[in-house]
Amino acid sequence: MARTGRSYRTWSVVLWLFAIWLTVHTTPRTVRLLDQWRQTRAETHQLQRELEALRQQEQTLRAQLERARTDLGRESLARQRGWLRKGEQPLRLNP
Repeated sequence: MARTGRSYRTWSVVLWLFAIWLTVHTTPRTVRLLDQWRQTRAETHQLQRELEALRQQEQTLRAQLERARTDLGRESLARQRGWLRKGEQPLRLNP
């Protein structure tokens, strides 16, 4: 019976030493992997925000393109640039 108790204690100590060694050995890797995971996650969120902004910009540009394809849209763009029709006189305000 004494031999079984000693054997149990020996295996218990061996297992505890192995657990401590495993913890010490894997902790730096685990910390590094968790840090890489956090960085990747932050980068993914940033890229998703950029993608959403680009999609909104695409919608705006598509709407402008559709507007520019109509006669009224082209005239509006030309007038924004200061163009006049033949025979029109620019409105001049004297201060």
